[in-house]
Amino acid sequence: MKSDFKVPGYTNNIARENIVMKALIAALQDAGGKLDKKEARNQLPKFDTRIHDDVLWYEKPAPKRGGTYIPFTFTISWAARHLALAGYLIDERMKPYVLTDKGLKTDVSKLNGERVRRISQPLLDEIQVEKKKNKESIQKIEKKELKESNDSTAELPDETETWKDQLKAQLGIMDPYRFEKFSRRLIKEMGAEIDDSLGIQKSRDGGIDGYAYFKNEVFRTIRVAIQSKRYNHQVGDRAVRDFRGAIQNGTEYGILLATNYFTDAAKREAKDPSKSTPITLLDIEDIVDLVERYQLFLKRVETYELGSFYFE
Repeated sequence: MKSDFKVPGYTNNIARENIVMKALIAALQDAGGKLDKKEARNQLPKFDTRIHDDVLWYEKPAPKRGGTYIPFTFTISWAARHLALAGYLIDERMKPYVLTDKGLKTDVSKLNGERVRRISQPLLDEIQVEKKKNKESIQKIEKKELKESNDSTAELPDETETWKDQLKAQLGIMDPYRFEKFSRRLIKEMGAEIDDSLGIQKSRDGGIDGYAYFKNEVFRTIRVAIQSKRYNHQVGDRAVRDFRGAIQNGTEYGILLATNYFTDAAKREAKDPSKSTPITLLDIEDIVDLVERYQLFLKRVETYELGSFYFE
């Protein structure tokens, strides 16, 4: 079974996307038709053993921008795209995955990825042709402007990379000291007061990065410990245990931020009811969502895309 999902050379492969299509529909049906994207991804191994951790979290170098990327992110995105175009999912660009009536009523055991593609691929081809026309037209204008400005060093924008992809990449290669500063600022934007008595130390490798104080609606102050992990690999349960062990008495809970994802063992450790202090885990997806919510160091750029009328 696992041979269908070999990790070496892992990228956008039709057979792999077809496997993910079935597992994704099964996971959504099991959840009643709606799941947060991250939770849906985590549920996939329950519905197909070929989608194991080595597949979900396998990383490859990203030579163009530095750091690494996780190919499965593209695999599940393309699988969802085909399912949406074929009528099984409501627009897959929405934050949660939501099944349509067709998706809810589908017999997963009879779902065939190739049949899905017979519906979705022609529609996808039309979309890509129109995008190509738009891009070529825009590039002609940009090249003309660049030539007129004699700016030989300028580059055309890479439209295939979203700001979220860029943010993940930059956080992944960010200096750990700078990432700690970023994390404290993010927690502050969430409404916390940062305790400056425990500042950021470049040499510190363990312990905690600081404390924050949240005041709730009845004016009760809650003390929270903060730790940041700028890792290019999954964060395991040991990091959670070490963090909890460094937290002082009188702290309600801890917040552990990471530039990657947490293992299942780490998630279990964070929620272990037998332990004194619960730990809230914020992985790279959570961080990106929070940056968007609080508009932290973001610059809004409004743009438009020409309709097909202009290219006929």
